[in-house]
Amino acid sequence: MKYIQQSMFEEKNQSQEILKAYKIKPQIISNSISAQKAIASLANKTGPFGLDTETAPLGAYAHHPRAGLDPHLSKIRLVQIYAGGEHVFVFDMYRIGFEEIAEIWRFPMVAHNAVFDLKHLFKAGADPKMVGCTMLMENALTNRLRSLKGLARQYLNLELPKETAMSDWSRPELSENQISYAALDAVIVFKLYHILKAELQKKSLGRCYMLMRDAQRAIAKLETNGVHFDFESHEKIISDWERHHKKSEHELFKLLSPGVNLESGKQLSDWLMTNLDSETIENWPLTDTGRLRTDHGTLQRNSDQPFVKSLLAYKESGKLLSTYGRNFADHLNPITNRIHANFRLGGTISGRLSCNNPNIQNPPRDKFYRSLFSAPPGRVIVVADYSQIELRVAALVSGDEEMLKAYENGLDLHRITASAIAGIPLDQVTKEQRQAAKAINFGLLFGQGPSGLALYAKHTYGVDMTVDEAKIAKQGFLNKYRGLQRWQRETSRQAELTMNVRTPAGRVRDFKKEQSGYRYSEALNTPIQGGAAEIMLAALAKLEENLMGIDAFLVNVIHDELVVEAVEEHAQLAKTAIEKAMIDGMLTIFPMATTINLVEANIGKSWADAK
Repeated sequence: MKYIQQSMFEEKNQSQEILKAYKIKPQIISNSISAQKAIASLANKTGPFGLDTETAPLGAYAHHPRAGLDPHLSKIRLVQIYAGGEHVFVFDMYRIGFEEIAEIWRFPMVAHNAVFDLKHLFKAGADPKMVGCTMLMENALTNRLRSLKGLARQYLNLELPKETAMSDWSRPELSENQISYAALDAVIVFKLYHILKAELQKKSLGRCYMLMRDAQRAIAKLETNGVHFDFESHEKIISDWERHHKKSEHELFKLLSPGVNLESGKQLSDWLMTNLDSETIENWPLTDTGRLRTDHGTLQRNSDQPFVKSLLAYKESGKLLSTYGRNFADHLNPITNRIHANFRLGGTISGRLSCNNPNIQNPPRDKFYRSLFSAPPGRVIVVADYSQIELRVAALVSGDEEMLKAYENGLDLHRITASAIAGIPLDQVTKEQRQAAKAINFGLLFGQGPSGLALYAKHTYGVDMTVDEAKIAKQGFLNKYRGLQRWQRETSRQAELTMNVRTPAGRVRDFKKEQSGYRYSEALNTPIQGGAAEIMLAALAKLEENLMGIDAFLVNVIHDELVVEAVEEHAQLAKTAIEKAMIDGMLTIFPMATTINLVEANIGKSWADAK
């Protein structure tokens, strides 16, 4: 099909012109009889069918920023289905009920950003079981989350019009332009599916895609469920942060020159240049423009300087206030009184889920703050997390005999590492030695050098370690885990040669497409972190089935951890069901893995209580 320019159309209905070029007509379905005829027609077709929805704000929330996007503040106006051929069905859900088209959901479908459509369909009472996603198909191919417009331009040589997207979908009578616009998206998704499917097969990325596809239902329900948050107690911790912020600010004003703006990196850098000794300045990291860096990591590495402690405290409390302070209440849903964050499948380069609006995967580690993520009266929180999942994945992908033996025997790898480095029996390892070994295990897993390990141990685990001690620790670690050492060497060499690396389920990271190019630590990190992410995706796909008949639902996913809310009397049932889903997730990716002590689960009134 030739590239279609917007200027070709004298009338402003570009969507209609594209459909005409494809010889496809929208067919409006607005009553029970036409709905049954459409369903009968679909039954003769082979799926998956192109699926799209158009949503309208609920009247009372028409001006809410999430209206039309949040399923609790919206309603579905149109459901569009294209199964090939000359007609695309546009079901007007203001005229027919979802019960009248319930039979449709037994057919396999594909949408773009299907989690969005699934959320709204679930809220409306529909239950599509088999839904693919062209956005995730493209993500498996490129690690990007691209718009339908971008994919249509690349694969179909089409420039999709989007002006109608923000039109009033709640109007009693929709315009011809609106109908054509809605219908076209279902057609485009259908056509893209077949192209992307062939690309996935050609590049052996089908499994990578299917893991994300099968986790979509869990993510859609997670976002729809939301999490209960104690905003009343939240007010108390905000007051504490504000006091600490003011105190740090006051201390800094006594140390810094008058007029220095604490929010200005340039002014802080100028002050440092004037007040630090020449040796410290010589070793201080610089920005791209040649200024002394004043970011959090640099300040942490120079915390021996007298003013840095106060500056760090000021910056940390300021970040807490800006991210999790009073504006956090803006995320409260006015109907559910819960927080409904957005989770993104394929949201990171390794395949891990990402989270935003707001990010509830990585809130402050403060126990009181995490206790705010709680359960309403009569309900509890069940938290289940994988034990040492990245170390377990490292053992499996590297085939390291010492690591595998430890997990097969249900032993603590941190204690084994401490024993090996200190040269003492396992039963003589102290709590402090185990903590240091924890830093060593996770730091050296991704190829840190001695100086990096010393900094990592200090700032992540509170362990004081000199560079010389880190050198000794690294050598002891490599001597103990020779299989892992060999895997690191071979993986990094191959990645540098080919400029790409794969996760266990096949996701490809192409360093040629990254600005920084090949990086040693990322070459080691990606297969392991990606493998752990794939285990969690497989677990999410199992979770819904395991929770059937139990009054419990998912409220958060934090990389290696699931957080579920359950009615009190079903808490133990939910705990068992979650553990089984997570074990099954591991065995889906690594069928021969040991599952001894793999999952730890606890029950409490809040996230903090159940950790």
